[in-house]
Amino acid sequence: MARTAFILGEILFLAIAQVCGGPPWTLVGVAAFLLAMGAGPRGGTIALLAPALVWLGLSRATGDREFFFPYTMHLAAAVACGLGTRGPAWGLAGGGGVVATFLAIRSIQQATARVLAVEFAVAAAILAGVTAMRVGCPRRRGLDAAIVAAAALLAWAGLAL
Repeated sequence: MARTAFILGEILFLAIAQVCGGPPWTLVGVAAFLLAMGAGPRGGTIALLAPALVWLGLSRATGDREFFFPYTMHLAAAVACGLGTRGPAWGLAGGGGVVATFLAIRSIQQATARVLAVEFAVAAAILAGVTAMRVGCPRRRGLDAAIVAAAALLAWAGLAL
């Protein structure tokens, strides 16, 4: 049952990402879901990943494409939290995989080297913080959601750099 719910949630998420955001948003979503599978197809995983669509909604509502970064960091943090149950290195690698997908897309979109460097630095700092929080705090209900929300908000704030 959990596997079926995960797959249905994934299909719905990716369909929304494709229709409302297009291929870049979908590709980052695909990377996140593939990496999240390493933690197992659980309903809690979908619950952490799905709110990233709020950033897509904000992008559509405002016409501001910069919301792609907090969307990505939301997904990267969710993957890092999910895989973090296997160990901090797993979480960091999973979140890093989502960020690597984002940076590859931004490179294809011809982002300048300075912009890519800032996005990389902010993403690395956020993932380091997510990993530290997961290691330093015992697993509690709602903690991962708070970590993921904070990561996305920090990414949004990082856009000011």
